[in-house]
Amino acid sequence: MMALAYEAQDGLLAAALRGDPAPWPAAWSGAKCEDVAQRVRFHGIALLLAGRTGGWPEMLTAAIRDEARAQTMWEETHLAVLRPLLARLGLAGIAPVLLKGTALAYALYPQPAARRRGDSDLLVNPRDLDATRQTLVACGWERQTGPHGLSFQESWICRNGSAIAHVIDLHWQPCEAPALQQVLRLEEFLDRAVPLPALAANARAPHRVLAVLHGAVNQAQHAAKGYYVDGQRQPGDGRLIWAWDIHLLAQRFSSQDWAELVQIACDRGIAPVCLAALEQASSQCHTEIPPEVREGLLRHAGNTNMARHISQTNPIAAFSTDLAAIADWRGKLAFAKRHAIASEQHLRGKYPDWAEWPLALLHLRRMAEAGLRWCRLRVG
Repeated sequence: MMALAYEAQDGLLAAALRGDPAPWPAAWSGAKCEDVAQRVRFHGIALLLAGRTGGWPEMLTAAIRDEARAQTMWEETHLAVLRPLLARLGLAGIAPVLLKGTALAYALYPQPAARRRGDSDLLVNPRDLDATRQTLVACGWERQTGPHGLSFQESWICRNGSAIAHVIDLHWQPCEAPALQQVLRLEEFLDRAVPLPALAANARAPHRVLAVLHGAVNQAQHAAKGYYVDGQRQPGDGRLIWAWDIHLLAQRFSSQDWAELVQIACDRGIAPVCLAALEQASSQCHTEIPPEVREGLLRHAGNTNMARHISQTNPIAAFSTDLAAIADWRGKLAFAKRHAIASEQHLRGKYPDWAEWPLALLHLRRMAEAGLRWCRLRVG
């Protein structure tokens, strides 16, 4: 029943986003306004709806205006700490590649604030990692204790005196999972990056083909594992802002871009993932997908091993696949160690009912649960 309610609300929002007629349904009561306002926040499209909500209840349009103002304020304060950092990185000879929301905001959107996001993702060459960390510290950023098991990214936070704390996710691989690093390859993201002058002189963004592939993979992962909005975990598929990203990128595609997209997606086993993202953009945003692109992806749209891994919800199965993808034994050992040894913060957060128990017992409980999951995986 909830899915049906969401479907009707999302249909209304998608029509308004496209600029199509979107009259407020007469059968919807005033109580529906809060439900729709929550969906607007989930989709991250408040600022994109500006001027497109004619005839909607004032209670709802006021909530959307408030959300849009909050997006604009976040953008202004975020830019105030991000640009000085990028300038300092430029002086150090570092040209980071902005990933995901911030790259898209300054490459595609007339108003960068319209691309709602909660942080900025910076990808740097691993050889520049130490220098980037030093620059972050010099600019007043603090490294955070990240989620357990991260091997190729870390979070930094900046409190610049305002009520808003800003976050940067620093990456030295385009994706965290080692198996996916064979699909989304670091050298391609670095070598084919394009300038992002609207943000900073030394800022770069991924090539549009890689941006679509990266977005498609992220969407599939969120669909499997959920997505956090305002600190609340929600089902992660179907966000309109992600579909709009794909829509704007696809509008800039040449025939050569489409051919390359199909070739990479098929050769690297993510054709079903790529097709799903394009079909969502087509359904929600009326994105034009060339027939030969659909046909090419459909020919390889079986549930491939890589597509299964991207949507994997069993952590033991995902760990096994990622471990096998690491070539050298030192890398395997380091990866296994990071996943095997959890921090006290992680364990006490994971087991709040045992928060006062000795740390050794929390480690034992976690290992026992992992062993049970492994047994179930083998039996299954």
